[in-house]
Amino acid sequence: MIKRNLYNHIFDKTMILDGYRGSIAHNLHIPREADDVFGVDDVDYFSIYTYPLNYYLSLESYNHAGEVIDQKIEESDTVQYAIHKAFHLLAQCNPNILSFLYNRPEHYVKISEGGRMLLENRSVFLAARRIRDAFAGYAYAQLRKLTEGSYKGYMGDRRKNVVDKYGYDTKNAATLVRLLRQGIELLTTGELITYRVDDRDFLLSIKVGQFTLSQVQEMADKEFKKLDAAYDNTKLPKENNRATINALLVDILRLEYRMEALPTKKVLRNAA
Repeated sequence: MIKRNLYNHIFDKTMILDGYRGSIAHNLHIPREADDVFGVDDVDYFSIYTYPLNYYLSLESYNHAGEVIDQKIEESDTVQYAIHKAFHLLAQCNPNILSFLYNRPEHYVKISEGGRMLLENRSVFLAARRIRDAFAGYAYAQLRKLTEGSYKGYMGDRRKNVVDKYGYDTKNAATLVRLLRQGIELLTTGELITYRVDDRDFLLSIKVGQFTLSQVQEMADKEFKKLDAAYDNTKLPKENNRATINALLVDILRLEYRMEALPTKKVLRNAA
């Protein structure tokens, strides 16, 4: 922890993409003041940042303690990812980070030139196998939480009361179904719908406990099968191209630092 604080103090971060995530970005936010029972949502923020160029050219960059910063202050929850960590997870089609690249424009607080390049080229990360595995994996984790029957450290009193009343965490249930539907849509259309409109009311009805646990489990089973079918019929490539992803990362860093194109391998060999 000491290293991380010192590290972040020495190297100031530059945000290339900053905005909302979670329930606000998904159009499923229930404010605490609006509902005494189901108003459990925080205001969630997400950022992708770079450090100054001298950080990447120094030994300090070997220390990975500052790649992820997670801060919670009252009802505000902020997660920040260093660009290399973000790209690593995006290449795996991590649902939480990938969905951030498909936000509505008004849900971004800041977009730098590099951030705009990232949004314009977000499709380079898409890979059918990784989408299926990542979205199914995250959804299955939510499904397990529904049946474990124990309180978690992230739960406040309201959320614990929901579990007591309904026998499961209704917020996790809504997240479970949303993740599966987003994975299906992404495999089918090549686009991820972060901001829910067509099924917003349905997802909110799950979130406010209008279904039993067995009904939610039955829904999930059907959605898992649809996800497998979407994978079998997708037109997306099975794997993404790591060289293309690396090239995008280099281009974004060059743009942020106003750098000229890097020398070719031939020039480097001659220089040696």
